[in-house]
Amino acid sequence: MLHAVIFDLDGTLLDTEPDFTEIVNGQLRLHGLAEIAAAEVRRHVSAGAAAIVQQGFGLATDDLRLPALLDDFLGSYQRQIERSAAALFADVDLLLATLVDHGIRWGVMTNKHSRFSAPLLARFETFASAGAVICPDDVGAGKPDPRGILRVCELLGVEAGHCVYVGDHPRDIEAARNAGMPGIAVRWGYLPAEPAIGEWGAEAVADSPRALLDWCLQRRGPHA
Repeated sequence: MLHAVIFDLDGTLLDTEPDFTEIVNGQLRLHGLAEIAAAEVRRHVSAGAAAIVQQGFGLATDDLRLPALLDDFLGSYQRQIERSAAALFADVDLLLATLVDHGIRWGVMTNKHSRFSAPLLARFETFASAGAVICPDDVGAGKPDPRGILRVCELLGVEAGHCVYVGDHPRDIEAARNAGMPGIAVRWGYLPAEPAIGEWGAEAVADSPRALLDWCLQRRGPHA
């Protein structure tokens, strides 16, 4: 029986790609390089800022230029948040409100550090109903380590076996498995080019927030 739903953030609840595309293309222009398309950025958002910078500049993971470029990217992003173009994906507000109406608790475990997450989430009234928001710096580890997800379970007062974790990256499904709960993959997110979403080992794949809501309501416990 389902008592709580824990969500990834970028690519699952929030469409944050426009901010990242603006920032990395600003960097590329400063270096006299060609800009990259938003669709290309989308494929790397859930892999983290370093992956976006690497893709934009065509760098290997051990390139000595990467740390400075990444620091610049993150500094620009922190300044960008106060005028962020991020938005909730369509029907996410309906999804979260309906979970609350049915007594299903919800929270967030994101690999985005708190210095970015806190001011960004504060811009959205929807997140006021979250029972917990945990970032890697809160627990000393990011996904696929399960500590953040398990900490959300503790704060929600729900056992891991009665929760589900929802995300748009194979790492999210791995983290759910490590935490001892089902992982749900969302098709509307920032899916990597490979592996295919059907190969992630998810309990289910949701095509839309409404479809995810239906899945959750069918499994809610009598006291949720």
